[in-house]
Amino acid sequence: MKKYIYPAIILMVILGGYLIVNAVFSTSADIPTAPVSRGEFEITLSANGSVDAKQAFMISTPRIRGLQITWLAPEGSMVQKGAEVIKFDATSQLADLAENESNLKIAEKSLERSRQELTIQEKQLSLALIQAERNYNEKKHEAPKLAEEARIELELAQLNSSAKLEQIRADVSKAELEVQRAKDRVEEAKRELAQTTLTTPIPGMIVYLEIWKGSSMEKVQEGDSPWPGQGLINIPDLSEMVVNAAVSEVDASKVDSGQAVVVKLDAFPETQFEGEVINKGTLARRKEPGSKINVFDVEIAINNKDDRIKPGMSASCRIIMDRIPDVISVPLEAVFEKDGEVVVYLENKDKRVVEVGRRNDMNIEILSGLEGDERVCLADPTLDEQGLPGDRATEPELNKGRTGQNGSQRPPRRRGR
Repeated sequence: MKKYIYPAIILMVILGGYLIVNAVFSTSADIPTAPVSRGEFEITLSANGSVDAKQAFMISTPRIRGLQITWLAPEGSMVQKGAEVIKFDATSQLADLAENESNLKIAEKSLERSRQELTIQEKQLSLALIQAERNYNEKKHEAPKLAEEARIELELAQLNSSAKLEQIRADVSKAELEVQRAKDRVEEAKRELAQTTLTTPIPGMIVYLEIWKGSSMEKVQEGDSPWPGQGLINIPDLSEMVVNAAVSEVDASKVDSGQAVVVKLDAFPETQFEGEVINKGTLARRKEPGSKINVFDVEIAINNKDDRIKPGMSASCRIIMDRIPDVISVPLEAVFEKDGEVVVYLENKDKRVVEVGRRNDMNIEILSGLEGDERVCLADPTLDEQGLPGDRATEPELNKGRTGQNGSQRPPRRRGR
């Protein structure tokens, strides 16, 4: 019995080894494939950027020196129109208001006394003038000397009345001016006191701004003493959100206002948002300091309303420049160049010469050579036959032969075993 068992075991080991080796070194079975698509084909351009509010209101330090922040609304909190967002120490403003109100009361009392004095003097001078006129009328027909004295006394009474009334009226006007100045100072003190508590004119979200602190820029916080006019808080209007993106100067001519955009946020990769190009910059700028690449700024409106969208989120956008109906297309990875021909490989490894057209970031148009109901390989299956077991192209053959940054030709990568 044993003489049959040992050969059987040996046979099983050999067979098992063959199957393992065949599974390890055979790669034809696991070549990825993809269906040939037929339908609307989109010509798109990718652009990355960040989300921001289309409109925002910046709250700045009042034009008052020496203010110190005592309270800030929490950053990221949502506020309604008219809500308090910043409070400053109002000790000095309260003291100024109290002093100015006291000065106003003093000025009003002084004005009251001046007016009373004017009333008294008007009556006294009027009485003196009446007496002088009566004395003159009684003596003007008497001796010339007495008549002359009475006339002179009347003239003096008239001059004295006019001069004193003019002086008292001037004092009243001066007192009225002092009262008005005191009122103005009170109103100014009230305005400054009111400015120690700032409110938002629009609903939105609290975003702290950075201010200069010593040798660095840091976000504003309680206890800071900012300069007059310095921006402290930004209130973005979250009802209208945009993506501030950039496209290279090579592609900028293809982008125009009104083009539809598909927006994806890195925070919510499973959700697509509808967008629209609303503005393109007129001047190019450097992509970043020291870079030789020029870009144009593009503003993209997000049409969907979603409370999850917040300023500062990273976004990737597909700008749809054209839509072509009834187009046959395949993934870019499925197209290869062989002996001067552009080809694809069907699922059964048959080579098919094709004519290609326009492309987008993912697919390329097939003008001829496919019907639209096939499946194509996403890697060159002939490399398995020409090279060592396990060799596999890792990039489209349309890129084969292109040089790297150092000028050397890029060889196909070897798949690890």
